Amino acid sequence: MKKIKIKAIIFDLGGVVVHGGYLNFIKHYCKACLTPLGQRRLARLEREVNLGEISETQFYREIQKIFGVKMKPAKMHDLIVRKMRTDRGLAHLIPHLKKAKVVMFTNSIGHMAQEVLDRRRLNHHKFFDKVFDSSDLHIAKPDAGAYRFVLHKLGIKPHEAIMVDDRALNIRGAKRVGMHGIVYKNSRQFRTALRKYELV
Repeated sequence: MKKIKIKAIIFDLGGVVVHGGYLNFIKHYCKACLTPLGQRRLARLEREVNLGEISETQFYREIQKIFGVKMKPAKMHDLIVRKMRTDRGLAHLIPHLKKAKVVMFTNSIGHMAQEVLDRRRLNHHKFFDKVFDSSDLHIAKPDAGAYRFVLHKLGIKPHEAIMVDDRALNIRGAKRVGMHGIVYKNSRQFRTALRKYELV
């Protein structure tokens, strides 16, 4: 079977390159966020902070107000960032993918993504050729325009790129514009999924 030629692999951050942090915080400290109504409210807040319409501090204050989380914004931020852990299997694999462009496109809570990359020493060309941060760019997954912007900046066509994300919603968005997609579970599953592609 002929392999599909790929010029860029685009990774998400949370749930892919690093784990824990935000989702663990929500599960542990914000039970009200996990009800159907809470999830809708949280999704709206996430959307606003991902697009840079509200700051990270405003995001946490809204979580305090709407969901009754009794914790200061700085404490929430610290808990989330400190608990994030690098996916070691993926971190070992990424430098070996350099035949293609290896980039990150993350929906970020303020400038948290940049801080996590710096703290985990992932923010250099050994890992990513470029980092696209939603809150800086005011675009976010799963919007078609967001994927098209990243593809344009990379100078590639949709069928020449793979989006790697832990959220199926974001992979569906990528596929709608013609990209390939892998819903990330772990580095072993990802390595297996890559076998159908040829990196060029």
